[in-house]
Amino acid sequence: IEGFRSGPAKKINLGSALRISMPVTILLFCAGFNYSYVYWVSPTWSYMGVTYKSPDMALVVVAYLLASVVCALSPLRIRRPSQIIYWFLFFTVYIPGLFVPLYLQLDNGFTLLLLQLSLAAGMLLIGISYKLRLLNMRLYPVDQRLFWGVFSVLFLLGNAAVLYSFNGKLHLASYEEVYAVRMPAKQILAANPAIGYIIHLLSLVMNPLLMGYGLVSRRKKLFVLGMLGEVFLYTTGADKQLMAAPIIVFILYYTIKRDRGGWAPKMGLFFAAIFFVLTTMAITAKPGAIFNLSSFVLVRSFAAPGVEMGQYQYFFENLPHTYLGHVTGINLFVANPYARPMGEEVTSFYGITSKYGAVNANATFFASDGIGGFGLPGIPLMGILCALVFWILGSCARKYPLKFSVPALALIIVSLTNVSLFSTLAGNGLIVWILLFIIMPRDFSRIDS
Repeated sequence: IEGFRSGPAKKINLGSALRISMPVTILLFCAGFNYSYVYWVSPTWSYMGVTYKSPDMALVVVAYLLASVVCALSPLRIRRPSQIIYWFLFFTVYIPGLFVPLYLQLDNGFTLLLLQLSLAAGMLLIGISYKLRLLNMRLYPVDQRLFWGVFSVLFLLGNAAVLYSFNGKLHLASYEEVYAVRMPAKQILAANPAIGYIIHLLSLVMNPLLMGYGLVSRRKKLFVLGMLGEVFLYTTGADKQLMAAPIIVFILYYTIKRDRGGWAPKMGLFFAAIFFVLTTMAITAKPGAIFNLSSFVLVRSFAAPGVEMGQYQYFFENLPHTYLGHVTGINLFVANPYARPMGEEVTSFYGITSKYGAVNANATFFASDGIGGFGLPGIPLMGILCALVFWILGSCARKYPLKFSVPALALIIVSLTNVSLFSTLAGNGLIVWILLFIIMPRDFSRIDS
């Protein structure tokens, strides 16, 4: 028929199918998370404050709706390293924050609704910020030999300083020994504060750089060196994320390398499957490998951020906000009303202790900097600040392949789902990474495999 012309048929591949099905993926993820929390996490860990009370079903429906709405307005195609961080925040902080406070019921229904809306606003502000164009940042790459020479000297001196400080007190702790090892480590770090910063520089910047660069450049020895570096640092204070770091780096490298636009939905489906399978296995499991794995993944990685969101909200609803006086540097101008670290103040309020002393419930920046600093209005405020940091990070890292920058930032991703944004910037090395992306040799922006 004249005038009627059909264009070439569009192929429907796995990536496009996954993107179309993203809302369904999020609903499956939410269902899996709730199944895990209700049937294993809360019954097993209720003595630690991980409780379950029958929620207001209207608020549960709101949680599902807000999860779907924010998902629909989020960036699906990964073009910047911070978008991986965004999705980890979505899965491990935002979704638990929508549901778990409903089960704890520390607050009335209206306040819980405001908490849900505040979290949605914070995430939307970060997601919408990706509409902004990146800055055309000028880079200042240094000579490759100079870079690796300085890196090697700092790497050797840093590890030597850690070995000297922990001489005779290094221990490859089992899962059950973790907290017993951490107490002596805290005493050493309290006496030598600089060692804490050195450990963070090594574990969150230098070792991940070696692992990420080793994978992309096919230099296995560099990956192994970075992996052994994380194992060595684990023996100082039994930080579980260090043992998981090589696995996280490898998974991020492999998945982003093969990504064709479906990274977020595939991760959502993977996590949903983990919830259903691991929870079903854990329900009948005795103490051992399955129980420990379930505790680390289901409780520490997913449920805990939601529990802390609810606990921080109720705590700071009844006690003074810090107005960021808890942040080092800002406390020179704004008084911190609390003598102890924020996490210890919160756990002490709820009577959560361990046989090894006070428990420090580190929480994500939405809870610590946002709620702790300003109450519920602080959540969207921190969304704006986080969006600004992500914009700067993306502008500095824009010339580096994602299959290098994403796995190299693995521990920064973990940090932002657990602690203050300011702590991640200063103490945990995000500022160092931003500077590195400005000065790294041109070879890093050309690496391929």
